[in-house]
Amino acid sequence: MTALASIEDHAPGNSTAQVRKDDTLHLQTPKTWRVAALLILAGSAAAGMLTSRRGIGRVVPILTAGVAFGCVIPVALASRRPPITPEAAYLALRNAERPPTFTVLVGARDEATVVDKLVADVARQDHRNPAGEPLFELVVVDDRSVDGTGPVVLEAAVRHGISSVTRVIRRDGDDLPDGKGAALTAAQPEVCRGDVVVVLDADARLDGSFLRRAAGYFAAGANAVTARRRILDADRTWLAGAQADEQTLDGELNRGRWAMGGCSEFRGNGIMVRRELLDAVGGWRATALTEDIDLSSRIAAFAGERVAWAVDVEVWEEPVRTFGGLWRQRLRWAEGAIRRVFEHGPAVMASRELSIGARLDFVTYVGQLAVPAVLLGAAVGAVVTGRRRSLFSMLVGYIGLSGLLGWDALRWENAADGRPLDHSERMGRALRVTIYNGLWILVVPRALFDLARRTGPIRFEKMAHGATSSLPLDAEISGR
Repeated sequence: MTALASIEDHAPGNSTAQVRKDDTLHLQTPKTWRVAALLILAGSAAAGMLTSRRGIGRVVPILTAGVAFGCVIPVALASRRPPITPEAAYLALRNAERPPTFTVLVGARDEATVVDKLVADVARQDHRNPAGEPLFELVVVDDRSVDGTGPVVLEAAVRHGISSVTRVIRRDGDDLPDGKGAALTAAQPEVCRGDVVVVLDADARLDGSFLRRAAGYFAAGANAVTARRRILDADRTWLAGAQADEQTLDGELNRGRWAMGGCSEFRGNGIMVRRELLDAVGGWRATALTEDIDLSSRIAAFAGERVAWAVDVEVWEEPVRTFGGLWRQRLRWAEGAIRRVFEHGPAVMASRELSIGARLDFVTYVGQLAVPAVLLGAAVGAVVTGRRRSLFSMLVGYIGLSGLLGWDALRWENAADGRPLDHSERMGRALRVTIYNGLWILVVPRALFDLARRTGPIRFEKMAHGATSSLPLDAEISGR
Protein backbone atom coordinates (compact mmCIF):
# COMPACT_ATOMS: atom_id res chain seq x y z
CA MET A 1 0.00 0.00 0.00
CA THR A 2 1.84 3.09 -1.21
CA ALA A 3 0.97 6.68 -1.98
CA LEU A 4 2.78 9.98 -2.34
CA ALA A 5 1.97 12.69 0.18
CA SER A 6 0.05 15.23 -1.86
CA ILE A 7 -3.03 17.39 -2.07
CA GLU A 8 -5.57 16.30 -4.64
CA ASP A 9 -8.22 18.72 -5.77
CA HIS A 10 -11.81 17.59 -5.45
CA ALA A 11 -14.73 19.48 -6.86
CA PRO A 12 -18.03 18.32 -8.33
CA GLY A 13 -17.18 16.50 -11.53
CA ASN A 14 -13.46 16.10 -10.75
CA SER A 15 -12.28 12.68 -11.90
CA THR A 16 -9.68 12.34 -9.13
CA ALA A 17 -12.45 11.58 -6.66
CA GLN A 18 -15.72 10.50 -8.15
CA VAL A 19 -18.80 12.18 -6.79
CA ARG A 20 -22.01 10.37 -5.97
CA LYS A 21 -25.24 11.80 -7.23
CA ASP A 22 -26.27 13.69 -4.10
CA ASP A 23 -22.89 15.33 -3.39
CA THR A 24 -23.97 18.75 -4.63
CA LEU A 25 -27.48 18.64 -3.17
CA HIS A 26 -28.56 20.34 -0.01
CA LEU A 27 -30.25 18.40 2.72
CA GLN A 28 -33.86 19.16 1.84
CA THR A 29 -36.82 18.06 3.91
CA PRO A 30 -39.66 16.25 2.11
CA LYS A 31 -43.11 17.50 2.99
CA THR A 32 -44.16 13.99 4.04
CA TRP A 33 -41.39 13.94 6.65
CA ARG A 34 -42.50 17.29 8.03
CA VAL A 35 -46.08 16.10 8.34
CA ALA A 36 -44.98 12.83 9.93
CA ALA A 37 -42.81 14.66 12.47
CA LEU A 38 -45.73 16.89 13.42
CA LEU A 39 -48.06 13.91 13.77
CA ILE A 40 -45.56 12.03 15.96
CA LEU A 41 -45.07 15.06 18.17
CA ALA A 42 -48.78 15.80 18.52
CA GLY A 43 -49.86 12.16 18.77
CA SER A 44 -47.27 11.27 21.39
CA ALA A 45 -48.11 14.34 23.46
CA ALA A 46 -51.83 13.47 23.25
CA ALA A 47 -51.09 9.91 24.35
CA GLY A 48 -49.15 11.29 27.29
CA MET A 49 -52.04 13.49 28.31
CA LEU A 50 -54.37 10.48 28.26
CA THR A 51 -52.24 8.75 30.88
CA SER A 52 -53.55 11.20 33.47
CA ARG A 53 -57.01 9.67 33.17
CA ARG A 54 -58.02 7.62 36.17
CA GLY A 55 -58.32 4.21 34.51
CA ILE A 56 -55.20 4.41 32.41
CA GLY A 57 -53.25 5.90 35.28
CA ARG A 58 -53.55 2.67 37.23
CA VAL A 59 -52.10 0.58 34.39
CA VAL A 60 -49.23 2.85 33.33
CA PRO A 61 -46.97 2.24 36.38
CA ILE A 62 -47.10 -1.53 35.86
CA LEU A 63 -46.44 -1.24 32.14
CA THR A 64 -43.59 1.21 32.67
CA ALA A 65 -41.86 -0.99 35.21
CA GLY A 66 -42.29 -4.05 33.02
CA VAL A 67 -40.87 -2.35 29.94
CA ALA A 68 -37.93 -0.91 31.87
CA PHE A 69 -36.85 -4.16 33.44
CA GLY A 70 -37.71 -6.11 30.30
CA CYS A 71 -35.22 -3.96 28.38
CA VAL A 72 -32.44 -3.66 30.95
CA ILE A 73 -31.99 -7.28 31.97
CA PRO A 74 -31.65 -8.84 28.48
CA VAL A 75 -29.28 -6.10 27.30
CA ALA A 76 -27.11 -6.33 30.43
CA LEU A 77 -26.85 -10.10 30.15
CA ALA A 78 -26.23 -10.09 26.40
CA SER A 79 -23.49 -7.45 26.64
CA ARG A 80 -21.45 -10.00 28.60
CA ARG A 81 -21.43 -12.52 25.76
CA PRO A 82 -20.53 -10.67 22.53
CA PRO A 83 -20.31 -12.74 19.33
CA ILE A 84 -16.63 -11.78 19.03
CA THR A 85 -14.62 -11.34 22.21
CA PRO A 86 -11.32 -9.43 22.32
CA GLU A 87 -9.56 -12.76 22.89
CA ALA A 88 -11.22 -14.33 19.85
CA ALA A 89 -10.28 -11.30 17.74
CA TYR A 90 -6.66 -11.59 18.85
CA LEU A 91 -6.50 -15.29 17.94
CA ALA A 92 -8.20 -14.71 14.59
CA LEU A 93 -5.64 -12.10 13.60
CA ARG A 94 -2.75 -14.25 14.73
CA ASN A 95 -4.00 -17.11 12.56
CA ALA A 96 -4.96 -15.00 9.54
CA GLU A 97 -3.12 -15.71 6.30
CA ARG A 98 -3.28 -12.03 5.34
CA PRO A 99 -4.17 -9.31 7.84
CA PRO A 100 -6.63 -6.68 6.59
CA THR A 101 -5.30 -3.33 5.47
CA PHE A 102 -6.89 0.00 6.40
CA THR A 103 -7.69 3.39 4.96
CA VAL A 104 -7.89 5.85 7.85
CA LEU A 105 -10.28 8.51 6.58
CA VAL A 106 -10.64 11.91 8.27
CA GLY A 107 -12.94 14.75 7.31
CA ALA A 108 -11.41 18.01 8.50
CA ARG A 109 -12.52 21.61 8.19
CA ASP A 110 -10.29 24.18 9.88
CA GLU A 111 -8.71 21.60 12.19
CA ALA A 112 -5.07 22.71 12.03
CA THR A 113 -4.91 22.99 15.82
CA VAL A 114 -5.62 19.29 16.46
CA VAL A 115 -4.92 17.27 13.32
CA ASP A 116 -1.15 17.16 13.88
CA LYS A 117 -1.67 14.95 16.95
CA LEU A 118 -3.94 12.62 15.03
CA VAL A 119 -1.30 12.21 12.31
CA ALA A 120 1.22 11.37 15.00
CA ASP A 121 -1.12 8.77 16.47
CA VAL A 122 -1.69 7.17 13.07
CA ALA A 123 2.06 7.12 12.43
CA ARG A 124 2.75 5.08 15.56
CA GLN A 125 0.32 2.30 14.70
CA ASP A 126 1.97 -1.10 15.02
CA HIS A 127 -0.24 -2.75 12.38
CA ARG A 128 2.62 -3.40 9.96
CA ASN A 129 4.11 -6.21 7.90
CA PRO A 130 7.28 -8.09 8.98
CA ALA A 131 9.39 -5.51 7.17
CA GLY A 132 7.84 -2.73 9.28
CA GLU A 133 5.85 -1.22 6.41
CA PRO A 134 2.43 0.22 7.30
CA LEU A 135 -0.64 -1.88 6.56
CA PHE A 136 -2.61 1.35 6.44
CA GLU A 137 -2.90 4.68 4.65
CA LEU A 138 -4.11 8.05 5.87
CA VAL A 139 -6.54 10.06 3.74
CA VAL A 140 -7.62 13.49 5.00
CA VAL A 141 -10.41 15.40 3.28
CA ASP A 142 -9.57 19.08 3.68
CA ASP A 143 -13.09 20.47 3.46
CA ARG A 144 -12.68 24.11 2.36
CA SER A 145 -10.37 24.92 5.28
CA VAL A 146 -8.94 28.42 5.53
CA ASP A 147 -6.47 27.71 8.34
CA GLY A 148 -3.98 25.57 6.42
CA THR A 149 -5.28 22.19 7.59
CA GLY A 150 -4.06 20.38 4.44
CA PRO A 151 -0.45 21.61 4.59
CA VAL A 152 -0.35 20.90 8.32
CA VAL A 153 -1.31 17.27 7.62
CA LEU A 154 1.37 16.86 4.95
CA GLU A 155 4.06 18.47 7.07
CA ALA A 156 3.13 16.27 10.03
CA ALA A 157 3.16 13.19 7.82
CA VAL A 158 6.72 13.96 6.73
CA ARG A 159 7.81 14.66 10.29
CA HIS A 160 6.31 11.43 11.61
CA GLY A 161 7.51 9.24 8.78
CA ILE A 162 4.26 8.33 6.98
CA SER A 163 4.40 10.71 4.02
CA SER A 164 4.46 7.74 1.61
CA VAL A 165 1.02 6.59 2.79
CA THR A 166 -0.64 9.98 3.33
CA ARG A 167 -2.93 11.88 0.98
CA VAL A 168 -4.93 15.07 1.38
CA ILE A 169 -7.99 15.57 -0.80
CA ARG A 170 -9.02 19.19 -1.04
CA ARG A 171 -12.80 19.64 -1.29
CA ASP A 172 -13.68 22.95 -2.87
CA GLY A 173 -16.72 24.36 -4.59
CA ASP A 174 -19.46 26.94 -4.29
CA ASP A 175 -22.56 26.33 -2.21
CA LEU A 176 -21.59 22.78 -1.21
CA PRO A 177 -23.53 20.99 1.53
CA ASP A 178 -21.94 21.06 4.97
CA GLY A 179 -21.31 18.27 7.40
CA LYS A 180 -19.09 15.29 7.92
CA GLY A 181 -21.08 13.00 5.63
CA ALA A 182 -20.84 15.57 2.85
CA ALA A 183 -17.09 15.94 3.36
CA LEU A 184 -16.57 12.18 3.14
CA THR A 185 -18.11 12.10 -0.34
CA ALA A 186 -14.76 13.41 -1.57
CA ALA A 187 -13.24 10.03 -0.63
CA GLN A 188 -15.71 7.43 -1.85
CA PRO A 189 -14.75 3.73 -1.61
CA GLU A 190 -13.09 3.68 -5.03
CA VAL A 191 -10.62 6.30 -3.78
CA CYS A 192 -9.62 4.20 -0.77
CA ARG A 193 -6.96 1.48 -1.02
CA GLY A 194 -7.43 -0.43 2.23
CA ASP A 195 -9.60 -3.48 2.76
CA VAL A 196 -11.34 -1.58 5.57
CA VAL A 197 -12.26 2.11 5.78
CA VAL A 198 -11.88 3.66 9.25
CA VAL A 199 -13.54 7.04 9.82
CA LEU A 200 -12.13 9.28 12.54
CA ASP A 201 -12.80 12.83 13.68
CA ALA A 202 -9.93 15.28 13.42
CA ASP A 203 -9.61 15.50 17.22
CA ALA A 204 -9.39 11.71 17.66
CA ARG A 205 -6.56 10.24 19.72
CA LEU A 206 -5.42 6.62 19.38
CA ASP A 207 -3.00 4.33 21.11
CA GLY A 208 -0.51 2.43 18.99
CA SER A 209 -2.49 -0.82 18.93
CA PHE A 210 -5.75 0.67 17.63
CA LEU A 211 -5.60 -0.70 14.08
CA ARG A 212 -4.09 -4.03 15.10
CA ARG A 213 -6.87 -4.65 17.60
CA ALA A 214 -9.49 -3.59 15.04
CA ALA A 215 -7.96 -5.93 12.47
CA GLY A 216 -8.70 -8.88 14.75
CA TYR A 217 -12.46 -8.30 14.53
CA PHE A 218 -12.36 -8.29 10.75
CA ALA A 219 -10.14 -11.36 10.74
CA ALA A 220 -12.78 -13.00 12.94
CA GLY A 221 -15.45 -12.38 10.30
CA ALA A 222 -16.95 -8.97 11.09
CA ASN A 223 -17.73 -6.68 8.17
CA ALA A 224 -18.69 -3.63 10.22
CA VAL A 225 -17.17 -2.59 13.54
CA THR A 226 -17.34 0.50 15.70
CA ALA A 227 -14.76 1.58 18.25
CA ARG A 228 -15.44 2.36 21.87
CA ARG A 229 -15.58 6.14 22.20
CA ARG A 230 -13.75 7.65 25.18
CA ILE A 231 -13.78 11.24 26.37
CA LEU A 232 -10.62 13.19 27.14
CA ASP A 233 -10.39 15.27 30.33
CA ALA A 234 -13.39 13.39 31.74
CA ASP A 235 -12.21 13.97 35.31
CA ARG A 236 -11.95 17.76 34.95
CA THR A 237 -15.58 18.88 34.66
CA TRP A 238 -19.02 17.49 35.43
CA LEU A 239 -20.09 17.92 31.80
CA ALA A 240 -17.08 16.07 30.37
CA GLY A 241 -17.48 13.26 32.88
CA ALA A 242 -21.17 12.89 32.06
CA GLN A 243 -20.37 12.62 28.35
CA ALA A 244 -17.78 9.94 29.10
CA ASP A 245 -20.27 7.84 31.03
CA GLU A 246 -22.93 8.46 28.37
CA GLN A 247 -20.63 6.87 25.79
CA THR A 248 -20.00 3.91 28.12
CA LEU A 249 -23.74 3.43 28.62
CA ASP A 250 -24.36 3.67 24.88
CA GLY A 251 -21.68 1.04 24.32
CA GLU A 252 -23.39 -1.29 26.79
CA LEU A 253 -26.71 -0.86 25.01
CA ASN A 254 -25.42 -1.47 21.50
CA ARG A 255 -23.08 -4.27 22.54
CA GLY A 256 -26.11 -6.00 24.00
CA ARG A 257 -28.14 -5.38 20.84
CA TRP A 258 -25.29 -6.84 18.76
CA ALA A 259 -25.14 -9.95 20.97
CA MET A 260 -28.92 -10.43 20.74
CA GLY A 261 -28.87 -10.23 16.94
CA GLY A 262 -30.34 -6.73 16.79
CA CYS A 263 -29.56 -3.79 14.52
CA SER A 264 -26.59 -2.43 16.46
CA GLU A 265 -25.18 0.81 15.09
CA PHE A 266 -22.03 2.73 14.27
CA ARG A 267 -21.01 5.80 16.20
CA GLY A 268 -19.45 8.61 14.21
CA ASN A 269 -15.91 8.58 15.61
CA GLY A 270 -14.49 5.12 14.94
CA ILE A 271 -16.68 3.79 12.10
CA MET A 272 -14.99 0.75 10.51
CA VAL A 273 -16.49 -0.94 7.46
CA ARG A 274 -15.19 -3.19 4.70
CA ARG A 275 -14.62 -1.14 1.58
CA GLU A 276 -16.60 -3.55 -0.62
CA LEU A 277 -19.63 -3.33 1.68
CA LEU A 278 -19.44 0.46 1.79
CA ASP A 279 -19.31 0.56 -1.99
CA ALA A 280 -22.20 -1.90 -2.34
CA VAL A 281 -24.55 0.32 -0.32
CA GLY A 282 -23.68 3.48 -2.24
CA GLY A 283 -20.74 4.94 -0.33
CA TRP A 284 -20.96 8.18 1.62
CA ARG A 285 -24.00 10.43 1.18
CA ALA A 286 -23.98 14.21 1.38
CA THR A 287 -27.63 14.16 2.44
CA ALA A 288 -26.97 12.17 5.61
CA LEU A 289 -27.24 14.50 8.62
CA THR A 290 -25.84 11.74 10.85
CA GLU A 291 -23.63 9.57 8.65
CA ASP A 292 -23.11 6.88 11.29
CA ILE A 293 -26.69 5.71 11.80
CA ASP A 294 -27.47 6.38 8.14
CA LEU A 295 -24.81 3.86 7.13
CA SER A 296 -25.88 1.48 9.91
CA SER A 297 -29.37 1.24 8.47
CA ARG A 298 -28.20 0.90 4.89
CA ILE A 299 -25.91 -2.05 5.61
CA ALA A 300 -28.62 -3.66 7.74
CA ALA A 301 -31.27 -3.37 5.03
CA PHE A 302 -28.96 -4.34 2.15
CA ALA A 303 -26.89 -7.13 3.68
CA GLY A 304 -28.34 -7.87 7.11
CA GLU A 305 -25.08 -6.68 8.65
CA ARG A 306 -24.81 -5.97 12.36
CA VAL A 307 -22.21 -3.59 13.74
CA ALA A 308 -19.73 -5.27 16.08
CA TRP A 309 -18.89 -3.25 19.19
CA ALA A 310 -15.19 -3.58 20.00
CA VAL A 311 -14.80 -2.66 23.65
CA ASP A 312 -10.99 -2.94 23.49
CA VAL A 313 -10.60 -0.73 20.37
CA GLU A 314 -10.70 2.75 21.86
CA VAL A 315 -10.85 6.15 20.20
CA TRP A 316 -10.49 9.22 22.41
CA GLU A 317 -12.05 12.60 21.61
CA GLU A 318 -12.60 16.01 23.11
CA PRO A 319 -15.82 16.62 25.05
CA VAL A 320 -18.30 19.30 24.13
CA ARG A 321 -17.26 21.93 26.63
CA THR A 322 -20.36 24.16 26.85
CA PHE A 323 -24.04 23.45 27.44
CA GLY A 324 -24.93 25.53 24.38
CA GLY A 325 -22.64 23.47 22.16
CA LEU A 326 -23.99 20.26 23.67
CA TRP A 327 -27.59 21.33 23.02
CA ARG A 328 -26.87 22.08 19.36
CA GLN A 329 -24.98 18.82 18.86
CA ARG A 330 -27.74 16.74 20.47
CA LEU A 331 -30.39 18.50 18.38
CA ARG A 332 -28.50 17.46 15.24
CA TRP A 333 -28.15 13.89 16.50
CA ALA A 334 -31.87 13.69 17.35
CA GLU A 335 -33.03 15.12 14.03
CA GLY A 336 -30.63 12.83 12.19
CA ALA A 337 -32.09 9.84 14.04
CA ILE A 338 -35.63 10.88 13.09
CA ARG A 339 -34.66 11.42 9.45
CA ARG A 340 -33.00 8.01 9.40
CA VAL A 341 -36.27 6.39 10.47
CA PHE A 342 -38.25 8.14 7.75
CA GLU A 343 -35.71 7.46 5.00
CA HIS A 344 -34.45 3.97 5.81
CA GLY A 345 -37.00 2.54 8.23
CA PRO A 346 -39.24 1.01 5.51
CA ALA A 347 -36.25 -0.69 3.84
CA VAL A 348 -35.02 -2.09 7.15
CA MET A 349 -38.44 -3.46 8.02
CA ALA A 350 -38.89 -5.00 4.55
CA SER A 351 -35.38 -6.46 4.32
CA ARG A 352 -35.21 -10.21 3.76
CA GLU A 353 -31.64 -10.14 5.07
CA LEU A 354 -32.80 -9.37 8.60
CA SER A 355 -34.45 -11.72 11.05
CA ILE A 356 -37.76 -10.87 12.66
CA GLY A 357 -35.88 -10.32 15.92
CA ALA A 358 -33.56 -7.79 14.28
CA ARG A 359 -36.49 -5.88 12.86
CA LEU A 360 -38.27 -5.88 16.20
CA ASP A 361 -35.07 -4.58 17.78
CA PHE A 362 -35.05 -1.74 15.24
CA VAL A 363 -38.67 -0.85 16.00
CA THR A 364 -38.06 -0.94 19.75
CA TYR A 365 -34.95 1.20 19.53
CA VAL A 366 -36.42 3.89 17.28
CA GLY A 367 -39.66 3.82 19.27
CA GLN A 368 -37.85 5.52 22.12
CA LEU A 369 -37.92 8.70 20.05
CA ALA A 370 -41.63 9.05 20.89
CA VAL A 371 -41.12 8.66 24.65
CA PRO A 372 -39.95 12.23 25.43
CA ALA A 373 -43.00 13.70 23.69
CA VAL A 374 -45.23 11.32 25.65
CA LEU A 375 -43.58 12.51 28.86
CA LEU A 376 -44.21 16.13 28.00
CA GLY A 377 -47.85 15.32 27.27
CA ALA A 378 -48.11 13.50 30.58
CA ALA A 379 -46.64 16.56 32.33
CA VAL A 380 -49.33 18.76 30.79
CA GLY A 381 -52.00 16.25 31.77
CA ALA A 382 -50.67 16.15 35.33
CA VAL A 383 -50.89 19.93 35.61
CA VAL A 384 -54.42 20.05 34.18
CA THR A 385 -55.89 17.14 36.16
CA GLY A 386 -53.70 17.18 39.24
CA ARG A 387 -53.07 13.44 38.85
CA ARG A 388 -49.32 12.92 38.84
CA ARG A 389 -49.00 9.18 39.42
CA SER A 390 -48.63 8.22 35.75
CA LEU A 391 -46.15 10.99 35.05
CA PHE A 392 -44.10 10.00 38.07
CA SER A 393 -44.08 6.33 37.11
CA MET A 394 -43.04 7.07 33.53
CA LEU A 395 -40.26 9.39 34.67
CA VAL A 396 -39.02 6.76 37.11
CA GLY A 397 -39.10 4.15 34.35
CA TYR A 398 -37.33 6.37 31.81
CA ILE A 399 -34.70 7.64 34.21
CA GLY A 400 -34.40 4.32 36.01
CA LEU A 401 -33.68 2.54 32.73
CA SER A 402 -30.77 4.90 32.14
CA GLY A 403 -29.55 4.54 35.71
CA LEU A 404 -29.63 0.74 35.74
CA LEU A 405 -27.84 0.45 32.41
CA GLY A 406 -25.38 3.11 33.48
CA TRP A 407 -24.60 1.26 36.70
CA ASP A 408 -24.03 -1.98 34.82
CA ALA A 409 -21.96 -0.38 32.06
CA LEU A 410 -19.66 1.29 34.57
CA ARG A 411 -18.15 -2.12 35.33
CA TRP A 412 -15.92 -1.32 32.34
CA GLU A 413 -14.58 1.83 34.02
CA ASN A 414 -11.75 2.44 36.45
CA ALA A 415 -10.98 5.35 38.73
CA ALA A 416 -8.29 7.87 37.79
CA ASP A 417 -5.64 5.81 39.61
CA GLY A 418 -6.53 2.64 37.67
CA ARG A 419 -8.40 0.80 40.42
CA PRO A 420 -11.97 -0.50 39.87
CA LEU A 421 -14.72 1.90 40.88
CA ASP A 422 -16.02 1.28 44.39
CA HIS A 423 -19.77 1.15 44.96
CA SER A 424 -20.11 4.78 46.02
CA GLU A 425 -18.19 6.08 42.98
CA ARG A 426 -20.14 3.84 40.67
CA MET A 427 -23.44 4.95 42.17
CA GLY A 428 -22.49 8.60 41.92
CA ARG A 429 -21.52 8.30 38.28
CA ALA A 430 -24.64 6.30 37.46
CA LEU A 431 -26.70 9.10 39.03
CA ARG A 432 -24.75 11.70 37.06
CA VAL A 433 -25.34 10.05 33.69
CA THR A 434 -29.00 9.53 34.59
CA ILE A 435 -29.48 13.24 35.27
CA TYR A 436 -27.52 14.09 32.15
CA ASN A 437 -29.64 11.82 29.95
CA GLY A 438 -32.71 13.73 31.04
CA LEU A 439 -31.59 16.26 28.41
CA TRP A 440 -33.13 14.00 25.76
CA ILE A 441 -36.59 14.62 27.21
CA LEU A 442 -36.26 18.18 25.89
CA VAL A 443 -34.06 17.57 22.86
CA VAL A 444 -36.22 15.05 21.00
CA PRO A 445 -39.49 17.04 21.03
CA ARG A 446 -37.57 20.12 19.92
CA ALA A 447 -35.96 18.13 17.09
CA LEU A 448 -39.39 16.88 15.97
CA PHE A 449 -40.68 20.46 16.04
CA ASP A 450 -37.69 21.75 14.06
CA LEU A 451 -38.13 19.01 11.46
CA ALA A 452 -41.85 19.71 11.16
CA ARG A 453 -41.28 23.39 10.37
CA ARG A 454 -38.11 23.09 8.30
CA THR A 455 -38.56 24.41 4.76
CA GLY A 456 -34.97 24.72 3.57
CA PRO A 457 -31.64 22.98 3.97
CA ILE A 458 -30.01 22.31 7.32
CA ARG A 459 -26.96 24.38 8.13
CA PHE A 460 -24.42 22.14 9.79
CA GLU A 461 -22.66 23.69 12.79
CA LYS A 462 -19.34 21.95 13.44
CA MET A 463 -18.01 21.46 16.91
CA ALA A 464 -15.07 23.69 17.74
CA HIS A 465 -11.84 21.86 18.63
CA GLY A 466 -8.58 23.19 19.84
CA ALA A 467 -7.92 22.30 23.48
CA THR A 468 -4.70 20.62 22.43
CA SER A 469 -2.87 21.37 25.67
CA SER A 470 -5.30 19.19 27.60
CA LEU A 471 -4.93 16.11 25.45
CA PRO A 472 -3.19 13.33 27.37
CA LEU A 473 0.11 11.82 26.39
CA ASP A 474 0.32 8.29 25.00
CA ALA A 475 1.00 6.77 28.39
CA GLU A 476 -2.00 8.55 29.89
CA ILE A 477 -4.27 7.28 27.11
CA SER A 478 -3.19 3.67 27.38
CA GLY A 479 -3.07 3.71 31.15
CA ARG A 480 -6.63 4.78 31.86
